[in-house]
Amino acid sequence: MLLKSKLSSSPTAHVVALAGLAIATVAGCSPAKEAVPGPDKTFTGMHMGALQGAGAGAVTGAQLSAGAGPGVAVGAGFGAVVGLINGAMADSSEEVDIKLKAGLKKEQKRQFAQQVLAEHYKRRAAIHPSRDIFPADVFFPGDAVKMCPTGVSVVEEIARMNEFRLPYSRIVIASYAKAVNPESAYAAHLTEERAKEFVNQLVRAGIEPRRLETRVIVVDAPVLIDPFDDPTRYDQAIEIIPIDR
Repeated sequence: MLLKSKLSSSPTAHVVALAGLAIATVAGCSPAKEAVPGPDKTFTGMHMGALQGAGAGAVTGAQLSAGAGPGVAVGAGFGAVVGLINGAMADSSEEVDIKLKAGLKKEQKRQFAQQVLAEHYKRRAAIHPSRDIFPADVFFPGDAVKMCPTGVSVVEEIARMNEFRLPYSRIVIASYAKAVNPESAYAAHLTEERAKEFVNQLVRAGIEPRRLETRVIVVDAPVLIDPFDDPTRYDQAIEIIPIDR
């Protein structure tokens, strides 16, 4: 009886107890693991907004109802809904921002590739108009057989140009490497692996595999001499040869 009397005479205790209950109820809807920001779909902003909104709503409800239980519960529920909406909007804004940044980065890579190709075709018109020959260092650093990221961007742009142009023609990817000994196993390995890598990147970019062939050639002199560039730059080269026109 004494305990009951103390509780009934303390409306603040009811407020605190019901506010805690309301927050606990909303918290029960949160994921068990800790939520983290970002596009991992744990919706940190939404859950935190709901929890914070429930607490604030409970206090507001208590003030409006002078500590009566229904006011606390209604305030907590309303606050949770508002917090849920605000938090979800924050999550959505973050995801949109991430997508925009990714799109901008992709477009920057494409513009770089277009610039490289524009310079290439300008040079081609001046010194080798009948052949589409690239120095290998556009795609492969040093003696690497794995294509560098900027090389991948250029290949993706080449794929866009060829995906619907002459769609039934085949494309030969010829890989060249200069060696003193034409039977050089290393030069043969380098040219073969680079040709495969180039074809694989074209396929990833959307070109049908049936359209692609490889050709590997070990040469004893540079494939091409550019009078405005390093005379040894075309010691290693990649040529794109359309056939069946």
